[in-house]
Amino acid sequence: MLAKKTKADLTDKQLLRYNRHIVLPEIDIDGQTLLLNSKVVIVGLGGLGCPVATYLASSGLGKMLLIDNDFVSLSNLNRQTLFTENDINKNKVEAAAKRLLELNPDLTINIDESKVDQNFITNKLKEYDVIIDCTDNFETRTLINKISLLYRIPLITGAALKFEGQVAVFRNDIDNEPCYRCLYPDLPNTKNTCIDSGILGSVTGFVGTILATECIKLLCKFGKTFESKLFLLDLKNNDFKTIKINKDDKCEYCK
Repeated sequence: MLAKKTKADLTDKQLLRYNRHIVLPEIDIDGQTLLLNSKVVIVGLGGLGCPVATYLASSGLGKMLLIDNDFVSLSNLNRQTLFTENDINKNKVEAAAKRLLELNPDLTINIDESKVDQNFITNKLKEYDVIIDCTDNFETRTLINKISLLYRIPLITGAALKFEGQVAVFRNDIDNEPCYRCLYPDLPNTKNTCIDSGILGSVTGFVGTILATECIKLLCKFGKTFESKLFLLDLKNNDFKTIKINKDDKCEYCK
């Protein structure tokens, strides 16, 4: 459930720090207050999760939960901008949390080094307002979609490979809306990852920034999101298109 407005006074420091948000009529003090009282889950602290977490932290989000069981490696550093060579072999969520708190000390961060699989404990997610899926495989994305439906939490999902990316928003908190499994009723029989196919680092930054922006629009309740739409981008050829996602009446997940 998305956060409700609360009449919490912003401090002088917050009024100055978030001034460029506050002067936007779409955000103003009410919207910034919503951000400060909002809680977001980010699953995956890789090429997408790093820019998502960075922009949400700097935008004044109140609380985030970072989930990833992976460790920083040298090959991550072309795109995972929260990490440096000093972080190699460190757990990603621990290293990311340290950098994010340097960026915004007022942010509350919880970390979870668990793998998101069938044994993952899900009830820790139910207090959050939005889940952002930054993982890199269909099996995990399907499980995150299931958790999102279980606790009726909006789901924002993204992917990037080579020079291409995609973004979608699923309002799993609302009845009769399509879910991720409606988009992929049969999981694609592919194991393509950036290890095999490569990824231009800036593509992940592009997609991650869109994911963060979609989240801020949802939380602050302004503008249009890619709700029930799949936004596809090809940065090699500068080709962009949006496809409507229809609800699958036979979907076993959101029926």
